[in-house]
Amino acid sequence: MTPTGRLAGFVAETSPGELPAEVVAAAKVAILDGLANIVAGAGQPVAQRVACWATAQGGTTESTVVGGRQLPSALAAFVNGVAGHCLDYEVQGYPSAHGTSSILPAALALAERTGASGAALVTAYAVGWDVQQRLRTAGERTASRSFHPPGVVGPLGAVAAAASVLGLDAVAAATAFGLAASRAGGLFANNGTMAKALHPGGAARAGVECADLAALGVTSNTEILDAHRGFADALFAGEADWDAVTDGIGKRFHLVDPGFSIKPYPAEIYMQWPIDAAATLRARHRLSAEDIAAVVVEPPLYRADLSRPAPATGLDGKFSYEYCVTAALVQDRVGIGTFADAVRFSPAVEQTLPKVVLRENPDIPKDKLDTWARVTVHTHDGRELRETCHSFPGSVARPMDRDARILKVADCLASVGAEDRVTRLVDVVERLEEVEDLTELTALLG
Repeated sequence: MTPTGRLAGFVAETSPGELPAEVVAAAKVAILDGLANIVAGAGQPVAQRVACWATAQGGTTESTVVGGRQLPSALAAFVNGVAGHCLDYEVQGYPSAHGTSSILPAALALAERTGASGAALVTAYAVGWDVQQRLRTAGERTASRSFHPPGVVGPLGAVAAAASVLGLDAVAAATAFGLAASRAGGLFANNGTMAKALHPGGAARAGVECADLAALGVTSNTEILDAHRGFADALFAGEADWDAVTDGIGKRFHLVDPGFSIKPYPAEIYMQWPIDAAATLRARHRLSAEDIAAVVVEPPLYRADLSRPAPATGLDGKFSYEYCVTAALVQDRVGIGTFADAVRFSPAVEQTLPKVVLRENPDIPKDKLDTWARVTVHTHDGRELRETCHSFPGSVARPMDRDARILKVADCLASVGAEDRVTRLVDVVERLEEVEDLTELTALLG
């Protein structure tokens, strides 16, 4: 059987109630984090503008977006996907991919439209995550670095989740994969702009549309992944590791093996290590901007596009080692508000940012499971202060406990004045596999 057929069979054959308990538990952790990101992200300018555009399109009211409006399912998935990704705060798989903002909005939109159960939503999320991460792993060695993973594998993860909710058989699921593969794209050059959030948002929308179209009989190449001039030829240089796609499928789930990281800071994944090191230095030594003479950052990955000595906006700062370390050194806490323009151009940041330099360290491993970062601060009174972060809180090696996860959810909801929903949201998601329909959950998005 072809790789497309194996994945389609996995989607069709995995039913609610069949997932291992540890997979259900992991899925609920990621779903809760994702919903918190969607609610918080809806307050960001890009999400508001996309929601305004989508609302103006009209159409059948089928699925809820944050704010309580209802839109056609594909548009609801698009809006919620943009909101879920724009903070760059959602969980991250290994290899790196933003799964939740592609998968969850697609599954949620269709689950609401069809009256599916919470167990069906959990199953769709787990299936979508596994498809996405298997494909991400298959192309890890050869994938073009110009493409942003959520735009490449996101449509396939989203359509897997959508097909799961709709109960498509293996043939229809393979057709849906063929349709979604033609929607793959998304360029790294848009990192630091509003366009980046459209990658997973567009993937979520594609997932809904392509699953619906497959259900209606629209045809595609049902062997698209390894077809001549197909998905792998175009995006993985024709050298995909197909064993990574098929080995242990249905038995080994990427949600638990190798798992995922929960970001403690709303910034690009490689920023997590140096932010944590810098924040530790500030807290331990009670540093202020006036103390700092020079800063040296040895980042986990030395890459030109992650060195942005003078980011144009706070949003651009999410992809700047220099800015992220500066913010961690001059603020008591790095959070959602850290990446507002008012902070980016604040006196403390403007004073400190030019003092930060990067230094490549060849001894730092490139694998995210083993990498680390070091920040060294030279003070005006002659001190040399150094801190190394090997595992940030929330990483696979240093997982967040439940209390820490709920604090992150509370932080997200408080950022948009929705702190009164925290307890109810946590309660619904933690018993999601027992919920008969999603009315209670979608009401909390209003």
